[in-house]
Amino acid sequence: MLNIKERELKRLLDSQYQKGINHGIELMKQKILHAYKNGNPISIEGRVYFIKSDIENLRNIFADLEIN
Repeated sequence: MLNIKERELKRLLDSQYQKGINHGIELMKQKILHAYKNGNPISIEGRVYFIKSDIENLRNIFADLEIN
């Protein structure tokens, strides 16, 4: 019969929980990158967001500065 101390069980559960969190973060990163590459928006809590790169963002900022 397997006898695991409560402390060791908690450590194992916490470790698996953290692995799950990290996996979820990686999946979201991949989802965001995929949406950006395809020009698709991402829906979060009923709102839609379009992703742009840092270069696109800078171009938009400079374009706005030139207009003003």
